[in-house]
Order: sequence, then C-alpha cells, then structure tokens
Amino acid sequence: MYTFLSVVVASTVIASSTFAKSPPVQVPSNAPPIISDYKSRMGANNLPRSSRHQGLDVGGPNGMAILAAADGAVKEVDVGTCWGPTIVIDHGLGPDRKPLIAAYGHLGPVSVKAGQRVKRGQVIAKLGNNHKEFRCIVGVRHLHFQLGRKWRSGAKGTYWGHVRYLVDGKKGVNPHLYWADGPGKVTCFQKGNSYPQGTLTYPAPCK
Repeated sequence: MYTFLSVVVASTVIASSTFAKSPPVQVPSNAPPIISDYKSRMGANNLPRSSRHQGLDVGGPNGMAILAAADGAVKEVDVGTCWGPTIVIDHGLGPDRKPLIAAYGHLGPVSVKAGQRVKRGQVIAKLGNNHKEFRCIVGVRHLHFQLGRKWRSGAKGTYWGHVRYLVDGKKGVNPHLYWADGPGKVTCFQKGNSYPQGTLTYPAPCK
C-alpha cells in the first residue's frame, strides 16, 4: 500500500488547465502515485517550486522497480551531483513523429548500461535509500521521469539537473500526451499485452 499526501486515483482528474494542449489526466488506482505532476508548482516534498515542473514524480518504497516506458536504446547511465543515478533512453519517435528521449532520474541501483537495448516493461533500475544524499531528490524517495527531444551527448561541462541530460530540459515534453491508452490515460504495463509503437506505459509497476 502506498501512503503519500498526494495520492491520485482513477476517479480523480488532475487539474491541467495551466498548460497548453494538456488532456485531463487519470491515474489507475493500483498505480504508484504521481506526487508532483508535469507543470506542477508543488514539489515532491509538498513545498512550492521556484519554476514549473518539467516532468512527473512517481513516489514509491525502497526497492520499487523502475520500468522502461517503451522499447529503446540506453544512451547514458550517470550519477549526477544533484539528480543522483540517472538513465537516459531514446524511445524513438512518438505518433507525432517527434523524438521521445526519456530521463529517468533520482534512482537507486541501476541494472542497464549505455548502448544496451531495452524492452517496454523491462526493469532498468530500482528506487534506493539515497533520497537524502542528493539535493534534487528533496528528501523524498521518488522517480523523476522527464521527456525531451534531444539528448545532451558529450561533455557535460557545468550543466546539472535536467539540462545535464536533455538539451531542452527547461522545456519538458508532456508525457501525458503519449500514454498507450490515449492522451491523459496513464497506462499500466501488463506483460503479454501489445501496445502501439511510439506510445508510453507507466515507468513504475502497478499492483
């Protein structure tokens, strides 16, 4: 049982009128909760953010599996000074023929490496007990899942946070537009099911 202050279930519509082209969002009741949504002004620690959130934060317990949201190629595995352990995966093109590059941040143990191909629903990492070691995790164990259009390859220089991994990290892509069941319909991965190419499934396991 997940116990968080901001639990969102299937009967709950997340307010999304604050950003353009955003559908109402429904999260299945058996899914780990989104504790800070895309474009939210509140952080995972339930405190105000200095700017709008560019991804979504999924809360969970120590050891919770993190799943690949679609087939793809691992571009990078890194430990950022602020973000902590992070995986970047190129998930190819969405239905709109635009690139879907996903940064999976604030992780614990990682089970993939750069250059590896992954399949949708594959365990790529787990949440860890390091949420007080990295400033960007704000003391609350969670996955930060963010989409962009372009991976920042090569030397990182002084870049940190989302722009360390995504060139367009300050202009995150709305993940709610790409769920397999349709815009706004967070889709749990179920082994044996088939999903449209270019769509996403939830990067955490549903009960």
